[in-house]
Amino acid sequence: MKKLHAKSPCCQGDVKRYGNRRRQCVLCKKTWRVRKKKRGRKNKREQDSLLIRYLQHEVPSLYAWAHAKNQSERFLQARLNRSLRYFLRQTSWPDLPKEGNLVLVADAMLRYVENEWRTFYLVAVKNTLNNYAVIAPPFIHKDRETYLGWQKALNRLPEEIRARIKAIVCDGHRGLIYHAKCSGWLIQRCHFHLIASIQNRRSKWKYSRHRAEGQRIYDLVNHVLTTLDEKAIIESIAQIEKLAWCTKSQKLRKILSGFVNHYQDFRTYLYYPELNLPKTNNAMESLIGTIQHLCHRARGFCTLASFERWICAIIKHKKKIKCNGSHQPN
Repeated sequence: MKKLHAKSPCCQGDVKRYGNRRRQCVLCKKTWRVRKKKRGRKNKREQDSLLIRYLQHEVPSLYAWAHAKNQSERFLQARLNRSLRYFLRQTSWPDLPKEGNLVLVADAMLRYVENEWRTFYLVAVKNTLNNYAVIAPPFIHKDRETYLGWQKALNRLPEEIRARIKAIVCDGHRGLIYHAKCSGWLIQRCHFHLIASIQNRRSKWKYSRHRAEGQRIYDLVNHVLTTLDEKAIIESIAQIEKLAWCTKSQKLRKILSGFVNHYQDFRTYLYYPELNLPKTNNAMESLIGTIQHLCHRARGFCTLASFERWICAIIKHKKKIKCNGSHQPN
């Protein structure tokens, strides 16, 4: 319905109509336009294809891309940010397994953002019947990796998911181990972290200064991790404990003593083969490596919000990570 007798907003006088949108006050002769449009050129409709190409390394660095396109880096960065926000709005989080027993694969990443240490708690949920783990939304907590941070991160999982978790694969952080024991979960400690920490002190490399000692420790530890003979395990543990007291490295003594006290946590995959437990949490280490490589390509992030957006984009893009069990075909 047309308002023929509408008054002007400036003087409350009569209004003249010029076309469909132009109006004029008869008293002060001021003109205005109804249904104003946004000034300037229209924004181009962004899609998530640019972000996906960037995450798949089909797009080089912004510096090389700007020179190839003969455009400024700031313009390309703005396009990439619009594509990132569009992708986060349109893409939902991957669905966690809805049935069956579950295994949790967990690890944390420490980064210095906005002049403070931030810990990014990363969790993936794996069904015991397949070799793919679904990545859950990350949890960011101030300060370093703590028990309270792991408690908050794991409590964010749905109650229905936590009720079906039977075991957890981790690197052996105290807070995570304590929470797993309180929840009644089985613990599978990472073999890679153990062997790597030992090799950092006593390497079995042929040019190492302590090659004989390193080779001896490696053979005993590997025997404990893989054998099924309980009597042979006790003998190997006794020899490892003896080597721990004889070594001159205090760090190695601490590592071997911890292994002697908790060696059964490294053999959970042998005690419960039906759970198809991985022996390492290298799948989460690979995810952390992907995030760190992105930080290197972007030359860091100035704000925590931008860093969180990119981590969420990586997780939503990957959705799952390959997490093989302990029994692999030759």
